[in-house]
Amino acid sequence: VLPDWFDGKIKPVPQNNSQATYSKMINKGDGEIYWRSSTAKEIWLKARAFYPWPGCYTRWRGKLLRILKAKLLDFQEAPGKVVEISPEEGFRKKIIGVGTKEGVLGLELIQYEGGRVMALEEFVRGHRDFAGSVLPD
Repeated sequence: VLPDWFDGKIKPVPQNNSQATYSKMINKGDGEIYWRSSTAKEIWLKARAFYPWPGCYTRWRGKLLRILKAKLLDFQEAPGKVVEISPEEGFRKKIIGVGTKEGVLGLELIQYEGGRVMALEEFVRGHRDFAGSVLPD
């Protein structure tokens, strides 16, 4: 874009202030996930929009669980329920997802409070009881 700008190929267009909207200041609490009232797509978009700050997070065992990368899955499960989806259901490998108001959010990259960023498969190896648990709203 910059070369075109410098060559005069891009002409600036003034903003129409009557169509401008106000956005509130983002704070850390905006990244909290509400599984029962949000769809998988809304949470997926929130995780993308709030990376790296303030981040998108939930709680498990009373500690923060940051969701850094996720994907949308075409399944339905109870909101907050952590489910394991086997490769037989059309995936190359086992996937762990969380039910939402509409759809399942597949978790890919997370960070558990006090720990490092890791792929979900690695996290599950150390926390075998994660699948089947229910995340709070």
